Amino acid sequence: MKKLLLLLLTFTIFLSVAACADDSTGEDINNDTDNPTEGVENNNETDETDCPEVEINENILSFPHLDGYGHVVNRDAYLLFEYEMRDYVKYQIAYVACTCRAPEVNYWKVAYVELGLEDFDIQKISFSEDGTGNYTAGFWGDSDPIPTNGLTYEDFKNEFIPWLEGQTLETLDGISVFTNDVYPGDIQNDKVIDQQDMIDTYAGASVTTNNMIRAMKTLLEYHVEKYQD
Repeated sequence: MKKLLLLLLTFTIFLSVAACADDSTGEDINNDTDNPTEGVENNNETDETDCPEVEINENILSFPHLDGYGHVVNRDAYLLFEYEMRDYVKYQIAYVACTCRAPEVNYWKVAYVELGLEDFDIQKISFSEDGTGNYTAGFWGDSDPIPTNGLTYEDFKNEFIPWLEGQTLETLDGISVFTNDVYPGDIQNDKVIDQQDMIDTYAGASVTTNNMIRAMKTLLEYHVEKYQD
């Protein structure tokens, strides 16, 4: 008897949700992404107050992902964690850097990031321990080592990431790729990066470096907009 009641309750909920999603005009209202309800008459008798509200997730950031061929596609990055301290904010942000890998190893990277509340600078980036060193708050996700040049996460941790730490939106303005040459797709920075030796060392890891720059700039934009007076 209890199972029957549960089945009836489930079926009733299903009908209620279906009534909210039903389009009585027979048109695909999702085709118009600018205004999906424009020109569509709502003939449903279901009271809107009876429909479950759909929550829009505000922790999704869109960043301009760049592949090794120069193709730019806006991809989602997810804020998994955000906590305001006295002088800085702690974040965890997940994104995909390399999209050329086989699907079974196309893992997401999780960066632990500390952004300042005074200078609004990048104070720390880690794909392993957090700022205390006691907790694993990040995940590398990319090849380790990278097959094109043999660079490991430790190399990034000791060389490339320290170059990003201390940067702000202002200092990164005009930098979208980690090279002083023209990148595939006719992409070039508006300013010269004063780290040519390191650029040469990391040339075979452009997807990793370029998208780390782009993801951090997007996070900085979110941070400045939310916390700057």
